[in-house]
Amino acid sequence: MLYQLLHRWRWLGAWTLANLLLAWMISLRYVGYIQPEGAEQWSYLLLVFLGHLSLLVWLGALPMFLLATLLRGIGLWLLTTLWASGLQLLLLLDTFVYAQYRFHLSGFILDLLLNAGGDVFSFSWVAWALAVGGVLGMLAVQGGLGRLFKRRPPSRPVAAMLVVSFLALLGVHGWHAWADAHYDRDITGMTRHVPVFYPATAKRFFVEKGWVDPQAVRDRVDLEATEGEATEGEAQGLVYPSAPLSCSPPVSSDNLLLVLLDTLRHDMLTPEVMPNLYRYANQPGWFRAREHISGGNSTKAGVFSLFYGLPVTYWDAFTASQTPPVLMERFEAADYRFQVLSSATLVSPAFDRNVFAGLKDVSLETAKGEPWERDQQITDDWLAWMDKEDARSDERPFFGFLFYDAVHGYSHPPDFPRFTPYWEHINHMSLGPDFDPEPYWNRYRTAARYVDQQLGRVLDDLERRGQLADTAIVITSDHGESFNEHGKNYWGHGSNYTPEQIQVPLVMHLPGRSGGALERRTHHADIAPTLLEELLDCESAPQHYTLGQSLLDVEPHRDWMLSGSYMGYGILMPDYQVAVHPTGAFEVYDYRMNELDDIELQPRVSNEVLRALSRFYR
Repeated sequence: MLYQLLHRWRWLGAWTLANLLLAWMISLRYVGYIQPEGAEQWSYLLLVFLGHLSLLVWLGALPMFLLATLLRGIGLWLLTTLWASGLQLLLLLDTFVYAQYRFHLSGFILDLLLNAGGDVFSFSWVAWALAVGGVLGMLAVQGGLGRLFKRRPPSRPVAAMLVVSFLALLGVHGWHAWADAHYDRDITGMTRHVPVFYPATAKRFFVEKGWVDPQAVRDRVDLEATEGEATEGEAQGLVYPSAPLSCSPPVSSDNLLLVLLDTLRHDMLTPEVMPNLYRYANQPGWFRAREHISGGNSTKAGVFSLFYGLPVTYWDAFTASQTPPVLMERFEAADYRFQVLSSATLVSPAFDRNVFAGLKDVSLETAKGEPWERDQQITDDWLAWMDKEDARSDERPFFGFLFYDAVHGYSHPPDFPRFTPYWEHINHMSLGPDFDPEPYWNRYRTAARYVDQQLGRVLDDLERRGQLADTAIVITSDHGESFNEHGKNYWGHGSNYTPEQIQVPLVMHLPGRSGGALERRTHHADIAPTLLEELLDCESAPQHYTLGQSLLDVEPHRDWMLSGSYMGYGILMPDYQVAVHPTGAFEVYDYRMNELDDIELQPRVSNEVLRALSRFYR
């Protein structure tokens, strides 16, 4: 009995090895998009094939090894033939999807293929003939492989390949982590072209160990918008912007202050919690959004969408090529002075490699201490910088960016007035469906009130200097926070696309505008075109660089929006959300996190979403 099982396992091992070679052959289609050059890139690509792609094949074969304890003979052969054919055809299909859209196959795309069919995709009779021929051919190949190895399956090559695959997997992840920490775009730019590949990053770890000095690395790397960088961006397959943007020199040079309050949800904007921001938001000349949606439920997705006006699915391409957003490029071209102060790190997530890529004098050293101390420090630094700028004769406008972190850390000074009851010592292991959220909620609100105090110092200082009249101000957040509002045990952020996690405040002041309520549903993608049109008089063609539109445009209510997470993304409809996970699976929920089984996206919406996710790829 044991001998027969070992024989079946040896046969499956040989079958897996053959499928590994077949998967490599199919995956050669990706090489044309990776376009490796030089020994370094080819060596890394070899490790990707030996390590990552081999891992996918071994994982795909694992269920057959388990079933071999129950099945044998013709039954096992038939099952392995069908299983292997299905997996290899999925890989082949992914190469075609990637060729068309520059993103990989997912459960969402597969569902569209099966259910929406020709309403979203167009299939000619030639395509159908090739598909049928491909299925029959793959079944024949797999059936033949099973027969070939059945009598005397080899065992040594299989064991050796397992060892090689494991070592290559360690090597490719270690190499990528080191390359990521050293801004090596030749390596990091290759990863997004490979399916289901999430290589390791460890920049923060390397920095903590003293093995990498991020400031020194940035200083050594030329991040200017040179011809070489444009070539690098093209190598990533980006077409961004899709057409040149025309901006006229503004009549008056207004300043811009962009303030991001990490983890601040929309219902914090009350006179009780944030009296300073509330006071300014309700003054003449200030705009306040009724329903503003962040482009993410995480810092990575929220900040990326704010500056680029694009979904976070573009993160890898822009980060690998270090292509800055049009927003930053145009203000830099307009000769603005930049002051970037962040309480949180700009290294992880790697905003230094996308949002602030190419920007001179951006310090990657964060302030020290607890989050509330860091927030106080960047406020002090901002006020000191303003004093210094007042003393200079330089009349160029400024672009200020302040990123506060105390709300994210539930942090405030020990003697700061608290909302009660109050959770003194946070223990996340205590959180559960029956946990009373009020003390936790009050600690969060206390941190928000402290950040509002720091924000009040900044705004009051601008008013004292008489600069409010000629300074555009945008105050918002990257994402919100859940406190188990719907009884589904969701706490924190990054887990769903409910209003608690993605609806954030938006308070805005634009010189020369009367202000008022923004009644329609707005999105982070709308901020960049608003600033470019209002401050730099850029042409009204935001479709060339963003999915958004000016906040001042009076257009029909949009029926869908995109919001991202750490790796997946959500399609936000008026009454429900479609959560597309990085595994390719997707689920449909209402905004109270009740699962909906009978909802399907309209083919028109599906088609628009697919085009949005691929619009800026070559």
